[in-house]
Amino acid sequence: MSETKVFPMNTFMSYLKGVDKEGQKKGVVELVSYMADTVVDEELAPFAGAIAKAWIYEQHPEVIAMSANQLATAAKNVSVPKLPAETVAEINSLFVQLGNYKTAAETQAEELAKVKAELAAKSATLIDVEAKLKAAEAAVKRFEDSSQKESEKLIVAPLAKVNEYIGKVDELLKMIEDVKKHGVVTVAAGGVAAGGAPGAAAAAPEPVVDFGVEDTFTKSDW
Repeated sequence: MSETKVFPMNTFMSYLKGVDKEGQKKGVVELVSYMADTVVDEELAPFAGAIAKAWIYEQHPEVIAMSANQLATAAKNVSVPKLPAETVAEINSLFVQLGNYKTAAETQAEELAKVKAELAAKSATLIDVEAKLKAAEAAVKRFEDSSQKESEKLIVAPLAKVNEYIGKVDELLKMIEDVKKHGVVTVAAGGVAAGGAPGAAAAAPEPVVDFGVEDTFTKSDW
């Protein structure tokens, strides 16, 4: 006769029929661990429990048709055996596969976390680059505005000089036109008329410079 262990019917009902899952969770894990003859945690209990439940229904098909109330009135406790060796081996094989899946999932999760960290770092760097680019664009804009103002100043100052020279040239051209028309151009009030013109005044005699020395040289001294 195979080894068995007694469990409360409430635990067995929760395991088979899903009654009070949260309240009986710990008892169900203990029941499945005993039947599978291995340590089963809450994460693996549903997988081992599914195999053990299939074995129970195969051995006792009448249990499938029984309701939770019928099980509750049948007895207060239930004696369950350990599963056969081949069934336990099947459960252990399943645990190995699940362990491999879990390890792979954890590895992928770590890699994903690294990728997220790298993306976050790159994003921070990109934000910093964008900020520096905007600052550089603003500096260029200020330089362009300043250069434009300075250029305007450099253009306005010579332009004033040019306008002044143009005004003087216009005056000279006007004087030339006056000479062509009238033969006389007035330089200033009381100025001298142009030479060679009819009725022009005689030229003034050359001034004599007196050096204060009496001229005693005569022809008789020869």
